[in-house]
Amino acid sequence: MTVTLSRELAECRIGGHTFLRSVFALILREARVRHGRSRIGYAWAVLEPFVVTAAMISFFVAIGRRSGLDYAPFYASGILAFAYFRHASSFIGMSLEANTPLFSYPRVREFDAAVARLALDTITSMIICVLVLTFLFFVFGTNPPHDLGRMLIAYFGLGLLALGVGLNIAALQRRFNMTNYVYNMLMAPAFFLSGVFFSLQSMPYELRHILAWNPILHGVETFRAGYLKGYPDHHLDLPYLYFMGLLFTCSGLVQIILSKRGME
Repeated sequence: MTVTLSRELAECRIGGHTFLRSVFALILREARVRHGRSRIGYAWAVLEPFVVTAAMISFFVAIGRRSGLDYAPFYASGILAFAYFRHASSFIGMSLEANTPLFSYPRVREFDAAVARLALDTITSMIICVLVLTFLFFVFGTNPPHDLGRMLIAYFGLGLLALGVGLNIAALQRRFNMTNYVYNMLMAPAFFLSGVFFSLQSMPYELRHILAWNPILHGVETFRAGYLKGYPDHHLDLPYLYFMGLLFTCSGLVQIILSKRGME
């Protein structure tokens, strides 16, 4: 029994090393394809959304208050958290279509491509977050994040949800070519229903319970609660965000297996 257990552990280690090597190679490939081989390409991929986000924050602050700059961190936290989920899920949703030739290799799996895209987008989005928060500190004079650990927990929860949603989109994309296009259209109303411009606490009681079914909102609001000291958070449910992320991930993996069998 001890020999069998040791053999299984050795096989798990080998499988884990193979998975990590595959994901790392795919991250490098995705970075080169998406941003080019030069450093300028990746720098532009970071600077462009940073400039857009900073402009959006400045605009909403300008129309949201006649005086003062208190709304800057509120809008910034909402926009950053939602933009990460939206872009990561859409990016993962195209992972199978973009990497189809690689799946003929025995060591490359569909899940590897999805995780590689999630890792690349998470790193890029975190750099953008640092730039935006630095921008707020120097331009608007906002305070630094209150609870960085809580912000990261919410961020990774949104990443898990993005992985699950993206896997489902990728599987459906194999059957219906318009899936990712329709999903991006649905993200427009989701932008206004996920707590980017409002707090869940400020909503009427009946509407609050309807909006609370949206797991993205819990990630956005928890990210904001970690940033702003004293932000009301008793209505937030972070375990629900992680539960929905795991549920969508399992569902996506099943969908990918079924779609792959349908293609054979």
